Amino acid sequence: MNVGYIGIGNMGGALASRLVGKVALTVFDSNAESLGNWRRDGVTVAEDAPELARNCEIVLTCLPTSNEVREVILGEGGIAKHLVPGSLIVDMTSGDPAVTREISKSVLEHNLELIDAPVSGGPRGAREGTIAIMVGGSAAQFERASRVLDFISANIIHAGTVGSGHSIKLGNNLLNLICRMGTFEVVSMLVREGVAPDMAVNIIQKSSGRNYATEITLPDNILSGKMNQGFASAMMEKDSNLALKIGAAHDLDMALGKVAQEILGRTIAQFGRNADISTVANLFENETGAKIRP
Repeated sequence: MNVGYIGIGNMGGALASRLVGKVALTVFDSNAESLGNWRRDGVTVAEDAPELARNCEIVLTCLPTSNEVREVILGEGGIAKHLVPGSLIVDMTSGDPAVTREISKSVLEHNLELIDAPVSGGPRGAREGTIAIMVGGSAAQFERASRVLDFISANIIHAGTVGSGHSIKLGNNLLNLICRMGTFEVVSMLVREGVAPDMAVNIIQKSSGRNYATEITLPDNILSGKMNQGFASAMMEKDSNLALKIGAAHDLDMALGKVAQEILGRTIAQFGRNADISTVANLFENETGAKIRP
């Protein structure tokens, strides 16, 4: 099977690495530095996106936003003009479901199909093959895409029609942000109360307050001192903005989401948009006086 992967950055690269040796893989990224490590046996590095498209029947994308996805597919030099009719595009970006549905309709004019398949679980889950993949498309499209996605993870879910995967991913990331901020708030309180941060996290993880922050974020990235979860604050801001946009479209208040995003905004104001999401720990330390990091 000839498969192409466009966007092999931090997340896309981890996902694409699962396909090496299992399909005839061609990769492309607009960042030349990202391509350097892919010049190895069994992987073809395309000079541009059209070259990749001409050689692949299924193309996966993992790009910063849906705007980049639209440009790489439908823009000048986009792959829609170069793919063989009947080809399938699988968008693994954390994208805007409304834009995804628009692109899906537009590619039909080229006799192509597009579905969404965003992921959750971070680069670690991608590398280990445990990442959740939420697919939005028809049952037939899901079956076809699964022939490739099965190599990436055993945890693939058919979320519903096109756009459903992106909607769930955005909701998941907003919930992740809410839980993250709530966890740091409580851990900061406990540290001020005299409880060691690792003890607080360990006990919460065994109790009803456990969540991704107590299971992964704090043990692996904060308490370890690594401070690198591989996810920029700007990307979390983008996803939470899109989730709140969906809520607003349905006249929902989304009060907790707004509060969590406001705290994220303070994090970005202090440490920058490109700072790793782990810098939330720094924000809480600065604002509460509780020392969480080693």
